[in-house]
Order: sequence, then structure tokens, then C-alpha cells
Amino acid sequence: MGKVFLVTAVVLLAGCQGMPPVAGSSTHQEGVAALEEAIEQNAQRSEPAPPPLAPALLPPLSLQQPALDEERFDITAEALPARDFFMGLVQDTRYNMIVHEQVGGSISLSLKDVSVDEVMQAVHRVYGYEYSRSGNLYQVLPASLQTEIFQINYLDIQRDGTSDTQVSAGSVTAAGTNSTSEEVIGTRISTKTATNFWGNLSSTLQTIVTGEGRKVVVTPQTGVVVVRALPSELATVRDYLSQAELILHRQVVIEAKILEVTLNSGFQSGVNWSILGEPGEGNTALFSQSSQTLSNADDIAGIFTADLSIGDFTAVIQLLQSQGDVQVLSSPRVSTVNNQKAVIKVGTDEFFVTEVENTTTTGTSTTNSPSIELTPFFSGIALDVTPQISATGDIVLHIHPTVSEVVDQQKRISIGSDDFNIPLALSSVRESDSIVRAESGQVIVIGGLMKSTDSDTQAKTPGLGDLPGVGKLFRQDRQAGSKTELVILLRPVLANHDSLQDELQRSLRSFRNLMTAPDA
Repeated sequence: MGKVFLVTAVVLLAGCQGMPPVAGSSTHQEGVAALEEAIEQNAQRSEPAPPPLAPALLPPLSLQQPALDEERFDITAEALPARDFFMGLVQDTRYNMIVHEQVGGSISLSLKDVSVDEVMQAVHRVYGYEYSRSGNLYQVLPASLQTEIFQINYLDIQRDGTSDTQVSAGSVTAAGTNSTSEEVIGTRISTKTATNFWGNLSSTLQTIVTGEGRKVVVTPQTGVVVVRALPSELATVRDYLSQAELILHRQVVIEAKILEVTLNSGFQSGVNWSILGEPGEGNTALFSQSSQTLSNADDIAGIFTADLSIGDFTAVIQLLQSQGDVQVLSSPRVSTVNNQKAVIKVGTDEFFVTEVENTTTTGTSTTNSPSIELTPFFSGIALDVTPQISATGDIVLHIHPTVSEVVDQQKRISIGSDDFNIPLALSSVRESDSIVRAESGQVIVIGGLMKSTDSDTQAKTPGLGDLPGVGKLFRQDRQAGSKTELVILLRPVLANHDSLQDELQRSLRSFRNLMTAPDA
């Protein structure tokens, strides 16, 4: 178990460029060793070796007899007692039949070219006779309640998540006869998720198992479900739990890169993504425009997404480098299971003044007692992703990235006879809220998050530039502007055996490359 935790930590650290382990350190050596062992064990798990056989147990070299074909026949019965029907069904066949003494009733049917198993299934669907099969043995049971215990592997937790993207342009207050309401002008996208697996499981099973004497007992602490129902209802519960657990355990590894591109003079309108329209043989690109509203300092809209079958981020990064200076803000990697939100947050929280109240006390002298309320503001990168994985391997992702930058803004406020310099928060936010579809290994690009920056530079001759009037002749003022575009790259990979082996190999290469780094 300790090795599993170590391998998981190594894979996650390999995806974070901000804090790589020091080459040659004990952590680095343990990480390389753990990854090599995990790759070897994963390879052995894919092709298990057959157990050795003793010479006495080896089959003879003579040809084996072929498997018997399923015998098919025609059958007709008219109001035949059920016990006689079942016993006569297997007569002169290789099957055995046991009929419980409480089984009664009569059966009428006419079937052609059928097998014993097909007849048993048809009688079960039409008449409701319960039966079980073990090899060549059929057992017909009375329709009585039975109890079965199921083991479910899932955490006993409840998760609630909310993703909000809001752009407010102001508010309008409307006064009515009895109340006053305020309406915010702008756009807001709110996505809420709630996971209560055990509560939903209990209600679903009670819907499947209904009737007198049926019971469902769910114990989340032990992961055990006890169901008392008819055998056919137990079979339905068994199939449902098998499918539900299979869907819940689908896992995806999401590799992300958040880049900021300072555009060259020829690309001030944004990154030219049309170059990726023909990425090459074996690669495809699908672009789509989005009308979602952004929150950024320049109120620039026009987000788009692209699904690129290009294998990795190399082609996209090379494209961006040809159009500007590229800075990697964050390179996280996270794993999550089906329909579970994964959140990555890298940055700092700083407290700012959000409310000031003043209390004036009048006595022999007037005293002002200000009360200040502080609120934390986050500055950094936050990304939350929720995947939905289909049975065919398609992945639908809800992606909500946010890049915020908060700086101090000094405000001078007078309260009574006192003046206060209050540090307020000036926040610059770039975020989007998208739902996209991709296949395993495809690269998803979210772009169009642009910001303009203006700078004033003054150069002057010392002394002469400070002279009034003629000093302008010895000064030079320069105004420069630049545009940056935030680009988010996501690559979801299904965590099956082959993809897990590839991710382990990539992480191992990243750790080994540290040994050849310049600062190694």
C-alpha cells in the first residue's frame, strides 16, 4: 500500500513543473525506483502467466473431443402440470433437473427449434417460475423471498460543489407597493453538483424491490447492502449494482497547461489558430466558437474551444511560440473518477478591507471608534474539472478555469475628523465556463481570454530634465502597449491499463530528465 501511495505522489509531482524534486536526492531516487517497479508490475498484470502444470496433469497428445453442440428440438404442452413439464424437459438430454415440492401450476406452450436453456428462460418470463443453473444442473424453486448480501466499494462521503461565473454591469432597484427588489444586470453561469451515492442507492433499490415482505438495508459504513426479495428481483438488483459500480469506477487522468502568451505586433488581434486547421497526417482539429461571457479587465469576449487529436501539447506550444512569448503559469495533473469534481488551486490569499463602520462616543470628548472588516481575496490560478465518461470511452468535461490577480489600491476616506488610508482590492479576473466533449488523449484548447496592458516610460537627462519649461527638451516620454492571451490546454486520458502504462512511462522520463538538467 505504501508503494501505491508513493507511485501516485510521483506521478502527480511529475506533472507539476513548479516544485520538481531535486535531481540526485533521496526523494528523486525513490521516485524513479517506484515508477520502474510500478511499470513492471503493471505490465505483468496485463498478461498473467499461466500456472505451472505437473506432468501427470498435462493432457494427452491425442485430439480432444469437440464440445457438444446445444441440442435443439420442438416442444408442445397443453395445461401440463409444472412438475411433469420440467422433469420431461430434460429427459434424454445431458441436463439434470431438480424441482422443489412446492412448485405447482400448469404450463401451456408450443415452441420450435429451441434449446433447454431457451425454454427455461421463456417459462420464467411468462409464468414467473424461479430457477438457477449450475453447469448441467437446473433447480426450479418456489417463488419465495430470499436474502442476499452485496458488497459495494465506494466512499461514505457526500460532496457538494459550485462553479460560478458572473459578469455584473450594474443593478436596478425597483420599488413596489409592499417590497423593494434589486435586479442585477449582466450574465451569470452557475453550475452545482451534489453527490449522495448511498442515499440515491437506497431509494433506487427500494424502487426496484417493491411488495410485501421485501426489504433493503444499506450500511454505508461497511459498504454492505442487504436485499430480501424474490430471486428475479435479486437478479435485477445484482445487475444494477454491477453496472453502477463499473460506471462509478471509471477514472480519468487530466493533464493541464495554463499558458500566457504575450502577442507579437503582428498578432494583436489574438492567436491565429487557423494554422492548426491542417495539423498533418493522422491528426485532426475541431474548432467551435462560444458566446459565453468573460470576466476580465478589458471585457473582451470571443472564447473558443478546439478538440485536437495531436497526441500531446508540443504542436500547440510551438504554434504559440511562433506568435509571441509563452509563459507557463501552471502545469498540473490530477486524477478523478466519473462525475466527481477535481479542483486545482495554486496561489495566495491576501486580506483586504471590505467594510468600515465608525462608532462615535460623545462625552467629555468625542471619540471615533472605527470597526474594520477584512475579507480574503485569492490571487493565482484555480481550475475545477468534472468529467463524465461514457461506456465507449468518450469524455464530456465541465471546465471552469480562473486566473485572478489582486493588487492594493489605496483609498483615502474621511470619517468625522479622521482620515484613513484604506488598502482596497483591485482584482483582475480572467475566467471561463465551458462544457466540451473529447476522446481519450485529445487536446482541448480554450483560448480568447485576452488582456491589454499599457505602460508609460520616461527618460531624461539628469538635472536638465527637471528644469521648468526647457526641461521638456531633455525628456523623452514613451507609451507602450501589449496584449496577452490566456490559453488553457487540457488532455484527458482514460485510466485503463494501456493509458496508465503510458503515463507511468512519461513520468519516469520526466524524473530521469532531472538528472541531465543544468542545475542537477
